[in-house]
Amino acid sequence: MKKLAVIVLTALMVLSAAFIGVANVYRIDDVVLDANMFSAAAKEEAAEIQLALQDAYVGESILFADERSAEELVKGYPYFRITKFEKRTPNVIYVEMTEDMETFAVEAGNEYWILSQNGTILTKREDFSNRVDGEANIVIEGASPIGTVGQTVGGAGFAELLEICLVLSERLNGLRGNLARIEFDRVEDGGRIFLCMREGVKICLVHAKILTTEKAERLAQAYLEMRPEERLTGFLHVTESLDETSVIVKYQTELFE
Repeated sequence: MKKLAVIVLTALMVLSAAFIGVANVYRIDDVVLDANMFSAAAKEEAAEIQLALQDAYVGESILFADERSAEELVKGYPYFRITKFEKRTPNVIYVEMTEDMETFAVEAGNEYWILSQNGTILTKREDFSNRVDGEANIVIEGASPIGTVGQTVGGAGFAELLEICLVLSERLNGLRGNLARIEFDRVEDGGRIFLCMREGVKICLVHAKILTTEKAERLAQAYLEMRPEERLTGFLHVTESLDETSVIVKYQTELFE
């Protein structure tokens, strides 16, 4: 029994030594960062991320390297998100990232909360211009946003608005070229959301929490089917039936409740 224990212990020591030897051989000596960028500011941020990734991984064993360190590091750069993390043996880490585009600018006191299309809070600043092209982001008025930079925005009406805008973006081939402004009207009390289209017509969305997906699909289709002259003025009124089982969409030259 004692002899068996010695044999097992010796084998474990040999395996441990071999593993340590392999771990020492496969030390990371480079981190390749492939960043999909759209703005000049992102290039500066990517350069900082590259250096930070080098500090975090170079010299470490590739056997124990994982994505968590990179994810924690990138949290400090809310415009970026990791889309791929690979160990390329024997000694290279490959990280792929992309810059999230600015889409919305939420009025909040004396500043604007800048959001991506999926609602991530990218930054908070005094102007609403897009950092890629300098043109205006879609300003959201009358809302009460909640959250910190890097988080998904919270607050009444935002979850429904983001779902609706996703459908519009898909159906209209983008948002900023079609949607000029968004107005929240007592949304916290079950009120309305106005989508102010660049052509002039306003989409009045009532009770966004009810049949949200159905309303998004119906309003997108109704907008696409409008006559050119109708898109210049008036309101596309979107609500639900009294029994809340179907969506009602009507074009109005004036807004009737």
